[in-house]
Amino acid sequence: MRVGIVGAGRIGGNVGIQLARSGHEVLFSYSRDPGKLERLAAGASGARAGAPREAVEFAEAVVFAVPWRLIDDVLGQMGSLDGKVVVDTTNQFGARGVEELPGGLSAVETNAQRMPGALLAKAFNTLTAGYQRDVAEGRVDGEVAMFYAAEEQEAIDAAAALVEGCGFVPVHLGGWERERLMEAPRRPGSVYGEAYRPEEARRIAAAPVDEAARLADELKMEDR
Repeated sequence: MRVGIVGAGRIGGNVGIQLARSGHEVLFSYSRDPGKLERLAAGASGARAGAPREAVEFAEAVVFAVPWRLIDDVLGQMGSLDGKVVVDTTNQFGARGVEELPGGLSAVETNAQRMPGALLAKAFNTLTAGYQRDVAEGRVDGEVAMFYAAEEQEAIDAAAALVEGCGFVPVHLGGWERERLMEAPRRPGSVYGEAYRPEEARRIAAAPVDEAARLADELKMEDR
């Protein structure tokens, strides 16, 4: 798959490297250090660097991985996302920690309003970049699940392929109502900040929301 990475920090940089290693075509974009894009591209087989608009035009799926405070500015550099799969990795962290969003919306619902026409998915936001790299590079024993959320089938399929390309077993948690279980902060009844084996993750995904929240605490990997 052709993947445009918008945001070349710890999450975006690592996701792009792992996807390039697993055979995807990758274009890195958006860094306050332009040299970093070239270094990432040089270290990832067959990858290249460019501007956010180039990444969107190149990609079959866009991985969106920028700090919360910069989202509107970066979206302004990306052009139209109509009909484009966008995998949102962001968390609503501001200067004072987790931001309270207007209208009771979740982070992904807020971003869906910012990205009209995009086929949105949420993934790569619940685990640190370091842990994601450790799983991808075989430093964690056994298979580890990664939850993702999406509503349109094209986004579901693309997100699953990218999660798998980064060394995880993809588990579809559901749509936006259930996606709230994935959002920051780390807390009881949430999968944010926790790791799960695939069998346990599938149990959580199959359960009603209230039961899923209970299982999220009960089934997490204790050695995380």
